[in-house]
Formats: sequence, C-alpha cells, structure tokens
Amino acid sequence: MCIGIWRVFLGPIGINVGIILLGLVVLILATKQKLVGRESGFFEVSFLLFLVGCLYFTLHSRLLQVPFPVSIPEKPLVDNNLTFNYALTSFLTFLAFPVLLLKGMRSNVSWKNLGLRVRDVRQTFSYAFLGTVFNATLFLLAYTLFGFRWIPEYTLDGLILWVLLVSLLSVSAQVFFFIGILFNKYADYEHSLLLAMISILAFQMFISSSEPWTIANMIASAAKIVITWKTRTIYGAASMSIVTNLMDIFIQVL
Repeated sequence: MCIGIWRVFLGPIGINVGIILLGLVVLILATKQKLVGRESGFFEVSFLLFLVGCLYFTLHSRLLQVPFPVSIPEKPLVDNNLTFNYALTSFLTFLAFPVLLLKGMRSNVSWKNLGLRVRDVRQTFSYAFLGTVFNATLFLLAYTLFGFRWIPEYTLDGLILWVLLVSLLSVSAQVFFFIGILFNKYADYEHSLLLAMISILAFQMFISSSEPWTIANMIASAAKIVITWKTRTIYGAASMSIVTNLMDIFIQVL
C-alpha cells in the first residue's frame, strides 16, 4: 500500500510531496466546481494542504534544528530536543499557521465550525466512550499481531515531557487539523465522504508505518471521522487518539 511519507528538500525547504500532490488533486476538484458555478470550500482545503506540506519538514528538519537539534538516530523519550522539536512543529504546522491562513482568507473559524463547541454533552460523551473503546481494541489487536518495540530506553523526565507535549499537545493539534479543519469545518456544505478520504489520506502521509499498521491507522481514522460526524465535535476523536497514543507509550516502557 503506497501511502506514507515522501519528502524532498530544496535547500532549507522541506516538502511532503504526497501532501502537495493531494493538494493539487483537491485544487483541480475545486476548479471543476467553480467552472460549473458552484462555490467550493475545496480551494481552502487545497491551500491548507499546500501549507502543511511545505511547513512540517521545513520546521522539523531545518528551522527548529537550530534551537532543538535532534540526535540521529532519533531517541524518543531520551532526547528531549526531539520532544520539544516535534511538539513545536506540530503546534505551528497543524494549529497556529492553519488558523492564521484561514483568518487571512476571511474564512469562518468559529468554535462550531472547527468542532470545538459541544452541542450535546451526553451524546458527545457516549460516542467518545464508544469510539475510544473501539480504537483501543483495534490498537491492542494490531499490537498483538504486528507490534514492535520502538522505545528501547527512556528517562523519567523524557517520559513525562513526551506524554505532556506529544501524547497530549501534539496529538490534539493533529486532531484539530486533520479532523476539525479538513473534515468538520466543511462537512455542512461539501461531500462528506470526499472530505473524509482527504483527511484520512493526508494524515497517513505524515506517518511511516508497515502495511498492516497503515490499514489499522486508516480504520482508526475512519472511526474518528464517524464519531466527529455524529457529534460534530472533535473531542471524541481527540479522546480516541490520545488514549491509544498513551497506551502505545506505556506498553513500550513496561
């Protein structure tokens, strides 16, 4: 399954080629809708994809290497520079700059549109619980069948920083972008299935994983989309992502 990270560097600029190509496909779709006289939110989606496609590796592998140089090979939970670098890259790429771009395009960035306003607390909690149980079960099944150790060692301060800055902050920023912006923001007036496909593919293009884990990740992403569609908030998806990320970390260090 050819989905994953495809990056190139042009001097100081790091480009996620897969995301740029996906952005071009979305731009073509938006142009086609415009030609038939329909206003399209896919123009904004394509610009957002271009933004993160050029920003992530430029920050992580170039600009933020100055204040937070990362050791090679990377040592998660040991090298705190990796934690700071990754967390700041995620915050800027998936939260700060996308919001600034949307504001610059005079797009609606209300809490409701971004999935930050809870419409029904009981419904949101119920679906969040069911989604978290589903994703946790899927993760445990995938780990039992295809699991591998990627944390050979750790330090206490490294573990604490990783949980706070990666498992909570970075994961939340990713959910905010891939689910809150790419899907929920446009779900009221664009084709929901197309938005879901774009969101799932875009997220997967930032992950390097084996084929079985790619399939498991895509199923998990689809589940987050369903929960978001049902509740029109991203809190269920955030819960699902954070819990499975924490499960992964604690399984690794035990």
